[in-house]
Amino acid sequence: MRPLLEIIDLKVYYHQRGAVVRAIDGITIKVFSGEILGITGESGCGKTTLARTILRILPSNAEVISGKILFHGKNLLELPEEEMRKIRQKSISIILQGTHETLNPLMLSGIQVAEAIEYHLEKDTSEALEMTEKIFKDVELGRSHIITLPNELSTGMVQRVKIALALSTRPELVIADEPFVGLHTILQASLIDLLIRLKKKYDVTLLYFSHNLARMIEIADRITVMYGGKIVEIAPAKNIFKTPIHPYTKGLIGAIPLPRMIRKQKKYGLIWIPGNPPDPSNPPNGCRFHPRCPIAKEICRKTEPSPLLINETIVYCHFAKDLVDISPYDFWSKHLS
Repeated sequence: MRPLLEIIDLKVYYHQRGAVVRAIDGITIKVFSGEILGITGESGCGKTTLARTILRILPSNAEVISGKILFHGKNLLELPEEEMRKIRQKSISIILQGTHETLNPLMLSGIQVAEAIEYHLEKDTSEALEMTEKIFKDVELGRSHIITLPNELSTGMVQRVKIALALSTRPELVIADEPFVGLHTILQASLIDLLIRLKKKYDVTLLYFSHNLARMIEIADRITVMYGGKIVEIAPAKNIFKTPIHPYTKGLIGAIPLPRMIRKQKKYGLIWIPGNPPDPSNPPNGCRFHPRCPIAKEICRKTEPSPLLINETIVYCHFAKDLVDISPYDFWSKHLS
């Protein structure tokens, strides 16, 4: 099956105060129509850079060094800006991190949604407002919220307007970049559930970026784990939770605070990964994770691992075959003791 979106050997660097920051350093990902693909990893691993590169909304100090981003087989990185403007919002929309970053504080909330519908779907004003009212109802907002400024709304309501805006033009792909970060747990869960319900109703593909791996396992079909601008593992969500292979993924799973009864049954407690993420302006040679990996050998320090397919999992580790049947706790507790 041909992917809806395919990212091939993408490299994106930032030029910052005389240094070159390798935010994304050669990643390949396929996103298939109708799925929810989760992208996870520690802060600084390249998630936001990837989200913004797809839509070509990077800051001026960023440079795409190499690679392709194919949408329906067409390389987005080679399109003229005029053609790219037609794809943004209409075919690929984005929900950004910042609570108010997406919305104009001086425009009425509903008018911003209606304006996107008018421009991208070529509707007249009355028709656009009618569609806006319907989608506001879908995101659980009333007619009165259409004529309120973003700053007059609560944080949760602003997030609902952002979801409405992202879905208003019936895009094929929605990119959600840590959309509800910083909100309290109950509100986060409510908004994520709303987004997933509307994803099904509007029949869109969702590319969901988050460091909350526990929640992602519940909602995603597949998960891509990033580390230091690289991919370390891609697998169905159930595999990531039950049989993670890469040492880094095992560490992330082992750090999820499961209920006490489940931990008692599985006979393990919380674990952690010692050390810090790599400096993106001076990353280590070979495997990016080797300075923190307890089983790293000389080959890890010199040679970057190639992708290896094990069952349904793609893993980037020289010793992946030896790690398949080792639980996160057994692996890390052995080396941390």
